[in-house]
Amino acid sequence: MSIDFAAVVADITGSGEVTGASFAYWDGNRSIEAVGGRRNSVTGDPVTVDTLMHIGSITKVLNATLFMQLVDDGLVDLDDPVARHLPELRLGDPGALAGITCRMLLNHTNGIDYDCPAYRDFDEQHIEAAIRDCVDMPQIHAPGDGTAYSNIGTVIAGYIAQKLRGEGWYRLIKSRILDPLELRHSLVDITELPRFRVSVGDQVDDQGRLVQSARPFLPLSFAPAGATTMMTAADLVTFARALINGGVGVNGVRILSEASAALMARETTRFVSPHTWRVGLGWMMLSGGVLFHGGGGPGVSSVLYAHPESGRAFALLTNCSKLGIFDAKLVEPLLKTWGAGVEALVPVERSIDPAAYEGSFENQIYRFDVRCEEGRLSARMITKQDIYETDSARAPVFQLTPAGDHLFQMSLNGTVLPFPLAFVNPDATGKMQRMGALARIFNRVA
Repeated sequence: MSIDFAAVVADITGSGEVTGASFAYWDGNRSIEAVGGRRNSVTGDPVTVDTLMHIGSITKVLNATLFMQLVDDGLVDLDDPVARHLPELRLGDPGALAGITCRMLLNHTNGIDYDCPAYRDFDEQHIEAAIRDCVDMPQIHAPGDGTAYSNIGTVIAGYIAQKLRGEGWYRLIKSRILDPLELRHSLVDITELPRFRVSVGDQVDDQGRLVQSARPFLPLSFAPAGATTMMTAADLVTFARALINGGVGVNGVRILSEASAALMARETTRFVSPHTWRVGLGWMMLSGGVLFHGGGGPGVSSVLYAHPESGRAFALLTNCSKLGIFDAKLVEPLLKTWGAGVEALVPVERSIDPAAYEGSFENQIYRFDVRCEEGRLSARMITKQDIYETDSARAPVFQLTPAGDHLFQMSLNGTVLPFPLAFVNPDATGKMQRMGALARIFNRVA
């Protein structure tokens, strides 16, 4: 199968549906790059191959690499209690700390309910501030008793690296990953922004229009989770190739042991939903041995995929929140050639008891109100904390269609979404006490 990558990127960005995009692909023999659209919708200048774009939570793979370097150097064991290396850490549930291991920080099983901090003044956004915040954060589940996407787990892991190395996190990423791999078009420290040509994100407002974000970065105290990192698509692919090549970069420099690179790519757990996502250490994985991670932010949407068996990898970075437009024409066809595809949910005919699901489920950031009207379930998603400036303007209502045991397909205005809702943990009356969605866990509160 042949894809004209340049034509696909040009077509989609030229339609105005996406502000700008940067794509890079290592096909096993050669590097292919394609860019299109505008790097800044206000100034109107174009995305170029040297334009740095946000990678968002893909940073978690870099951060896990940094942490596994501690393992390689004998400074940390993955089964160490976090408290051994961070005795000053305090949690909202004091009894939980003793049960959280370093592994749980990297594979989203620590259970600390802290997805994103509130915005603070610039001089208050230190990584240490996020660590101090944990004293007020409860558990969404007991340590090891669930898998809930954990930004704070990544931040704590990054802080441990910073503490044990005696060097700032930003400097560590640069000196131990970016510089050794000769990634010259990448940054984590935003004071380096003037050195580069960088993109600015657009997001969808309540009228469906793309508008430039007034907040180009998420709160900086969550930098290890993905608040600041910007790269070119080509640099990101070069990083991925090092990991799937046993920790050795294309320039021959080793940044990680072969054992640690393999361990990062080994399944450790799975999410309740999406139930098809396996979780390694830093990496997520799909069927067919495909490693991946996505990233989001204010007007940012990005993906990285790697296939260790064939040595191939690709990255797609955009400066708007509509990355899914590329799925059918670019992402899915490529994944299919690797033996991985989207495992679509299929609606099933079955009778359900709405009372088992009705109620409110929440975590730190979101609440889902599940209701039944005229025999049909719906879920209204409410943002409790304003992360992006357009969040408070929307409270979408999703229609729920049975697609398995306590599993529901979600649709919005007739469009089926790629992630389902899953309910688990019934009580003695049959009422579900926990809901999974967006790779996160939500507990019943009403």
